[in-house]
Amino acid sequence: MSIRIRRVGAEGRLVALCAARSIEKPGDVYLDDEQHHALAEKFRRDFESEGYGDLDLNVEEAELAEAEESNNPAREEWDGTFGSEE
Repeated sequence: MSIRIRRVGAEGRLVALCAARSIEKPGDVYLDDEQHHALAEKFRRDFESEGYGDLDLNVEEAELAEAEESNNPAREEWDGTFGSEE
């Protein structure tokens, strides 16, 4: 999945967003599928050794990302086509 890296919120929190579920904004850093995959693989390899073994979800960051992804007028169609049942 292609992603956008964006600063959001009053504090300028850095979040990763699904590119298909968010609308491009100035300042976004776009990572295509291949770049995202490479980073995810690196994180997977380093997950335990870097101390992420008991990582909890950052709820505030997740809420900021969800708000940014919810502004896409095609979101409902995207979720129906590609989304998973939650």
